[in-house]
Amino acid sequence: MNSEFNKRHINELRHLINKYDSAYYGRGESLISDKEYDELYKELSNLEQQHPEYDSPDSPTRRVGSDLTKVFPKVRHSVPMMSIDNTYSAEEVREWVVRMEKTLSGSEIRFTGELKLDGVACSLVYEDGRLVRAVTRGDGVVGDEVTANVRTIRSIPLVVDYKDPFEVRGEIYMTFKKFSALNASIVENGQKPMQNPRNTTAGTLKLQDPTEVASRNLSFSAYFLLGGESSGHHENLKLLEKLGFPVVVHSPVLSSGDEIIAFCKKWEADRHTLSFPVDGVVIKVDSFEQQQFLGSTSKSPRWIIAYKYQPEKALTEVENIESNVGRTGVVTPIARLSPVFLAGTTIKNATLHNYDEIERLGIRVGDCVEIEKGGEIIPKVIKVDMSKRPSNSVEFKPPLQCPSCGSHLERLEKEVALRCLNKTCPAQIFATLEHFVSRSAMDVRGMGPAVIKQLLDNRLIYDAADLYTLTEERIANLERMAEKSASNAVSALEESKKRPLDRLIHGLGIRMIGAKAARDLAFFVDDISDLYTVSAEDLEKIDGFGSTMAQSVRLFFDREENRNMMERLRSAGLNLKGEKGTAQKDGKAAGLTFVLTGTLEKYTREHASKIIMDEGGKVSSSVSKKTDYMLAGAEAGSKLDKAISLGVKVIDEAEFERMFS
Repeated sequence: MNSEFNKRHINELRHLINKYDSAYYGRGESLISDKEYDELYKELSNLEQQHPEYDSPDSPTRRVGSDLTKVFPKVRHSVPMMSIDNTYSAEEVREWVVRMEKTLSGSEIRFTGELKLDGVACSLVYEDGRLVRAVTRGDGVVGDEVTANVRTIRSIPLVVDYKDPFEVRGEIYMTFKKFSALNASIVENGQKPMQNPRNTTAGTLKLQDPTEVASRNLSFSAYFLLGGESSGHHENLKLLEKLGFPVVVHSPVLSSGDEIIAFCKKWEADRHTLSFPVDGVVIKVDSFEQQQFLGSTSKSPRWIIAYKYQPEKALTEVENIESNVGRTGVVTPIARLSPVFLAGTTIKNATLHNYDEIERLGIRVGDCVEIEKGGEIIPKVIKVDMSKRPSNSVEFKPPLQCPSCGSHLERLEKEVALRCLNKTCPAQIFATLEHFVSRSAMDVRGMGPAVIKQLLDNRLIYDAADLYTLTEERIANLERMAEKSASNAVSALEESKKRPLDRLIHGLGIRMIGAKAARDLAFFVDDISDLYTVSAEDLEKIDGFGSTMAQSVRLFFDREENRNMMERLRSAGLNLKGEKGTAQKDGKAAGLTFVLTGTLEKYTREHASKIIMDEGGKVSSSVSKKTDYMLAGAEAGSKLDKAISLGVKVIDEAEFERMFS
């Protein structure tokens, strides 16, 4: 009896959570509070752990599997996923409408328009209300089964309240925000960036590890239901919404070519307001009976056409190719362009990512180039118009020396980026000092980029330790630095001497050592001098540290000039004492471990982490059974799933503020 009750209760919880997920991800509605949802999820997770005999792959706690997929089986589609005829001409769309009206003469004809997402088409097969298979379009007849990876996409329901077999077709895509964040991470680590959201989505679906797929936060929108009971497409989209699927942005029922073109033109202008890539509008005859009558050619249905937007590109001249040296020494080429208006903004610069990309495109100074906004965000050069190349054109050669300090540039193993390894490089020093005085590090108010540049240009400072030799008299004569400003800056420097060691370590700008890792290092040592000699093997014992991070710390403190700078900072009165074996006993977060995920509205990650750590807590980058709280913002991904499955308490910003008010 008790066993039957537990089984029934587990199924009830799964049904409720799936219902709330469908409302939230499908319609953007929150039917219950985050706190109530978290309590239900935790209860389900605990019950499943206590009763493994009721385990189910369709449970909402099983969004991310751990099995690696080395082979993607080929699956034949029940109904071919045919290609769509397309056009860039509004007139041809009108002609298509006239053909439909003539073929269906004597019948009332209606249409539905829907935004054409620039992603990867996928088929989702449901049996007895459960997702059993996900297959890519492939060649239209046979596709790859990617079920394990698709199950990680939170907007796709795993269970629906519809028992008859059916199939949903739609588009898997990556938002601009997720694409930009992924590329920023890739470039920072010296790797070649992804080209565009669509190709990145396609590649992500073929990754072998579903947990890595989950970390990229793909999205899904449905555009077709095969096996429903509706009489028309527009009605079918409503049924999909009712079942909990997010559906493509679509029109009301349209009755003429003019209405269709108006819908197309509206979104051609408004697509830049969307968070995802759109490259046109798909127009469909709405009635299924009429669709069947119209039939298909050997390649495409006659009852559907895609109006594609012209790619937003522009021609301009490369006035110069400059190199930018970042804080970690990565040298990035930047094309300086003759100003040109594109996709709502005036473009003057375009990233070239790395010097291999320049070689691939064959770009030279003075070339006429075609540019577009990669993923509608980042301006990039896509090709050179060779017919307009000047006769005196000179082939571009990657720099051998750093443009800032003249040091020989190196290419580290497995990296495409060129790096300046000279830590006294002026460009790196500027970027490092700018980071050192930032709010997330030493928080020296009044020491902005312009002041730092003047201090370096006037040779008043060379490194972070030199900042603490400054006096009001020495800086009062700097441009736009009045006596009051000079006094405030010196006072801010004096105040920063009280910062804890983790803020100083973070401010040093050691590669791969952010605020959290700096905090871990501060609790690992009695004094910063311990880092002068600690082995990489011992550093790897720190929770969350890998061999690359340990080696990065080792390389920094192996340099004599860096150790000397630490001792000069000590002499200047800064706090270099660690917190090994200690913790803030009276802090509100004492003894607690937090993980942060998603986008926070009121805080940066650094600010929220600082609040936690100032109250004696620990901020971890990974979720485990030792995690006490997860602070989750918008668009939280796989970490949230794991936290819930482990029974970790999940809080939002409102609860976070109540905890630390």
